[in-house]
Amino acid sequence: MGQTIAEKILSRHNLAGTPVKAGDFLAARIDGAMCHYQFMDILRLGTEVGLPHGIPRIWDPERFYLLVDHHQPALAQAYADENVLIRKEAERLGVKYFHDAEPGIAHQMMPDYGYVRPGELVVGNDSHTIAYGALNAGSTGMTRADMLHVLTFGEAWFQVPQSAKVVLKGRQPNYPIAKDIILHLAGQYGDEFAQGMSIEFTGPLVPEMPIDSRMCLATHGVEVAAKFAFFEFDGKTREYLRTRTDKPYEPVAADADAVYAKTIELDVDTMPFAIAKPHNFGNWSPVDEVAGIKVDQALIGSCSNGRFEDIEIAARMLKGRKVAKGVRFVISPSSQQVYLDCMKAGLIQQLIESGAHVVTPGCGVCQPKVAYVSAGEVCITATTRNFKGRKGSLDAQLYLGGPLTVTAAAVAGRIVNPKEVFGEI
Repeated sequence: MGQTIAEKILSRHNLAGTPVKAGDFLAARIDGAMCHYQFMDILRLGTEVGLPHGIPRIWDPERFYLLVDHHQPALAQAYADENVLIRKEAERLGVKYFHDAEPGIAHQMMPDYGYVRPGELVVGNDSHTIAYGALNAGSTGMTRADMLHVLTFGEAWFQVPQSAKVVLKGRQPNYPIAKDIILHLAGQYGDEFAQGMSIEFTGPLVPEMPIDSRMCLATHGVEVAAKFAFFEFDGKTREYLRTRTDKPYEPVAADADAVYAKTIELDVDTMPFAIAKPHNFGNWSPVDEVAGIKVDQALIGSCSNGRFEDIEIAARMLKGRKVAKGVRFVISPSSQQVYLDCMKAGLIQQLIESGAHVVTPGCGVCQPKVAYVSAGEVCITATTRNFKGRKGSLDAQLYLGGPLTVTAAAVAGRIVNPKEVFGEI
C-alpha cells in the first residue's frame, strides 16, 4: 500500500526508523523550530517545571529560528518590556537566527529567508505554521508546552493523520483566487472538513498557481482544522527556493496508490467570488448574495493575504481609480521583503495615490491591534479570521473575501461582485 505525503514525511523522521501509516504514533526528529513573540511564555513554562533559566540550551542552534514578530515596532509598553527580556535570553542561548525588531510575520519571513525546505518537518508555536506546506514541507503549530520539549530535545510525538485530497480543476485567472477556493471549500464541506487530517492540494490547476497562492491555501489549512496542508514540489517551488537557500533538500510526493480518507473536487471555472459572513470562516456565501452592504473599512494583509500578489492586484485595479469616500482601505505587507518588492514594482505609490493606507508589515491588521473598527461598522478583510471581536468591537461586522473582492468593495464603498467594478478582468 502506498503512502501519502504526511505518511512519507513522518516515516522519514520517525526516530524508530520504521515506516508509519495513518493512525500510528511516533516520536519524530524535528528539522526546524520557529518561535515568535511568545518565546518568553515558553521559557516561563520551563521554569515552572524546574529547568534552569526556563531552558538550559537550544538542542541545535542551526535548527532554531526566533522571530519577534506580530507587534513590531512595539504597540504597547508591555510588548516593549517583553522584547527586552527576549533579547537577553537570545543572547544567553546564543540564538543564531534571531530577527529582532524586524516588522513582519514569521510565516512569511521563514520562507523569505530560506529557513523552510521541501521534505522537512518544521514546527512553530503558532497555528498558522501550517503555511510551509506550500513549499512541500511538513509544518504544523503546537502548544507552548510541546515547543518547550522540542527546543530542549529536538523531537516531538505525533499521531500520523489521515489525508484528504483536494483536486483543483480549471484555469488560473489573472487575479488571485486562493481565498475564494478555501472559503468555498469551508462553506460547502464545513470549516472542520479536514479535522485532524493532512490536506494534499493537487489537480490540473495547481501547476498554474503562484507560490503566493499556494501559501494562502496552506496557511488556511488550520481554518478547516487540518494538521498539515501540502503541495507537491514542482518547478515553481524550485525557482522560489533557488535564491533563498543553498542547503540540500529532498522533496516528497504521494504514491499513486496512497489511501485517502476523502477526496474533494472543485472546478474553479464555475466557482463564484466568495465571502465568509460574520462571524465564522465557514459562513460562506457567493458575493452576489451579500452585494450592496455598505463597508466602512477594507483590509488586505496577514499571513494569508499580505503577499506580493495580493497587493499587486489591489494596486493594479486602483490604477485610474480612487478609494470610495468614507472607506478606510488599509494594506499591510506580510514582511519587509514583500514591502520592498512592492516598492520596487511601484505598487506602494499607486496605492497611496489612490487613497489607500499602507501600514507597517505585521499581524496587527489581522488582530485588534491596528485598524480597529467600531460598533456597527462593517469591515471586509482579506486576513485570516472573522471571529466576533477580531477587529475590536464585538458589535462590528466582519466579512472575509479575496483581495480582489476587498479592493472592489473599497472602490465601490459596498460589497460588490468585482466584475461589476473592474470590467478589465
